[in-house]
Amino acid sequence: MQLFSIITGFDAATRVNWPTLCRLALLATASLLLCAPAWPASVLVLLSDTSAPYQEVADSFRAQLQHDLPAVNVTVADPQTRAGNVLPADARLLVSVGTKATQAALALHTRIPILAVLVPKASFDALAAPANEERRPISAIYLDQPYSRQLALIRLAFPERERVGVLLREQDRQKLDALLAAARVRKVQVVSELLPNGAAIVPALERLLAASDLLLVLPDALLYNKNDIQSVLLTSYRYHDPLVGYSQALVRAGAIMALYSTPAQIGYQAAEVALRSLNTGTLPVPQYPKYFTVSVNLQVARSLGIPAPDEIGMQEALQRQEQEQ
Repeated sequence: MQLFSIITGFDAATRVNWPTLCRLALLATASLLLCAPAWPASVLVLLSDTSAPYQEVADSFRAQLQHDLPAVNVTVADPQTRAGNVLPADARLLVSVGTKATQAALALHTRIPILAVLVPKASFDALAAPANEERRPISAIYLDQPYSRQLALIRLAFPERERVGVLLREQDRQKLDALLAAARVRKVQVVSELLPNGAAIVPALERLLAASDLLLVLPDALLYNKNDIQSVLLTSYRYHDPLVGYSQALVRAGAIMALYSTPAQIGYQAAEVALRSLNTGTLPVPQYPKYFTVSVNLQVARSLGIPAPDEIGMQEALQRQEQEQ
């Protein structure tokens, strides 16, 4: 009645004919339908563990999604809970936070779309291959930053350091090929060392540092484990090569700079993807993080005698570059 009254009032004032009024009514109704959720929906968020980063992803995701879609119900399950027991009957999306949670989500053998977040690209590709063969809907927001973004940051922060050293495991030749392709676009020289299985990391690292001006550390839990990362930091410092890492923890430990996405940023992006998925019924292709942060260790920069890059300036410059592309 309210819509009818508005339309008839409009007619009296402007003498619009009824065919025109009918078209206006149809357009108004379509607009209302597009703005409202098509159905009440539930989303299950599976966590790999209860540590703070995973919880922060879940909190950010829930807050943003329920802000955009108040009717949605978000359930968070920890690793102690069997996911199948908490999967709502009206679930339209399953968000897995971390590699273990993604494994648990795939083990459910459900046709509900899965969005994996905080997973390394290599891990996701391995896990998703069987799902893709079965045509199970699955996508991801990777933990990794795109190589193009990392190299662009290095060019901005250290324009005089032309040789970027990268240590990889021998089975990661595909990663090296992708990195070299990005380096050619950015006109950056990449010096690499491939470490055979079981080989000691320090000798290979010393060869690499002797031939490079800077060390780029990529996420690899097997290569840069808790036992080796301190040796890597100390060795790079001894060679006077700044280390650019992938987490705030590495900056605190001694990296001069890191490029990463915070759990809150990942959660926010996941909510954006979830909203589109709930509205369209489809998932986008796997993607790199859209939002990111640059952190700098001022003390390490002073110790190495290197002018400290400006965190905010570097971040804004990267964002401008990517918007212009």
